[in-house]
Amino acid sequence: MHVNIHTLHVEHVVFLATFALLTVVNSWLYKGMKGVYWFSLYSLFVCIGATGVVMRGRISDLLSIVAGNMFVAIGYSFFFLSIKDFLGRKTSQFYFQVFLLCVAAVTMLQYGWFHPDTGKRLIAYSFVLFCQQAHSAWFLYRNHDAAIRIPANCLTLMAGALAISNLVRVAGVSLHGAPANYLDAGPFLVWILILMSCLQAGVMIAYVWMTAAMLLGKLEILTITDPLTGALNRRGIEVAAERCIFDCKRDASPLSAIVLDLDNFKQINDSFGHHCGDATLVAVANCIRSTLRTDDRMARIGGDEFAVLLPDTAYDRATEIAGALRRSIAATPIAFGQVEVKVTASLGLAQLESPAYNWEELFMSCDKILYQDKGRLERFRQPWMEVAAAKTAQYLSTHQ
Repeated sequence: MHVNIHTLHVEHVVFLATFALLTVVNSWLYKGMKGVYWFSLYSLFVCIGATGVVMRGRISDLLSIVAGNMFVAIGYSFFFLSIKDFLGRKTSQFYFQVFLLCVAAVTMLQYGWFHPDTGKRLIAYSFVLFCQQAHSAWFLYRNHDAAIRIPANCLTLMAGALAISNLVRVAGVSLHGAPANYLDAGPFLVWILILMSCLQAGVMIAYVWMTAAMLLGKLEILTITDPLTGALNRRGIEVAAERCIFDCKRDASPLSAIVLDLDNFKQINDSFGHHCGDATLVAVANCIRSTLRTDDRMARIGGDEFAVLLPDTAYDRATEIAGALRRSIAATPIAFGQVEVKVTASLGLAQLESPAYNWEELFMSCDKILYQDKGRLERFRQPWMEVAAAKTAQYLSTHQ
């Protein structure tokens, strides 16, 4: 059995080295993603720690037992850091990991160097790893995003299973003891090592899967988001509308939409430049966003035109929301350098009238009402625009 468990440890190190290389490549591919750097350190430290166990008898016990076990414990602290940073969470819970490292250092020195005792050392070491892994699994389970739910749950399961396997080792060694020389371990510790090798491989695969899922989710968000305002783009509102219309038909609930267009927006661009126009669009988008409810959806569908989806909203309630939007936009001052402008909006709204309706038909109904509203708008050059243009010209002449 001496040869068997030593051979298993060699295979364990080879597995860990292979996956450490994989995580380094993964961190290089996703170097802009938070957490992958810490995960690479986790893989590296666990691999170095396992190598120390393999070298037992060839190097001092201080290096193979104390330092080797401490490298593994430090690695699992890096594992917690990788999860925390990956999820973008700020927490003081890492101090718990630091406390566990202190416990590990004291017990490894006590039972691995000053007063060697394999049984007590394995119990202390396994319990520290159990606390570290269970803590990481619980933190991930409580804080992961819906976009990475499946890979995050798989990683939680792997880390949780690792924690349980260490708890089982604590119970087994407490009941049956351990040989003075760990390399003379019996079948129980051999099977624990095999199980941990498989679970550590599962942890690394699940983490790589999670990073890929996060990146894919970010790319999907980019494809449906307007980069200037952060609102949905035309494709994004079409996808959202399909879901809303499906829910509307299924639940027999009302669905309304609003399309709005800024008045005289071209004059803002012509008088003050496109940067001022961009600032206006951002301010209007924020104004619309603050006026809407949680379940409502907003999109910039092109130029200065916005669309709003109002789920579970009948025409009368949509009219009230449209009025609130019109007043809010008109009351919003937009500052850009020395210029302060205001803008108004024309709106068109409609309610989904028939189960056969789709987004295109609902949008066209809104658009038709919108242009009727614009047709009633009195065309005039607003006095504030002339004053602001004069201030802008004066500002530019004094800073040339």
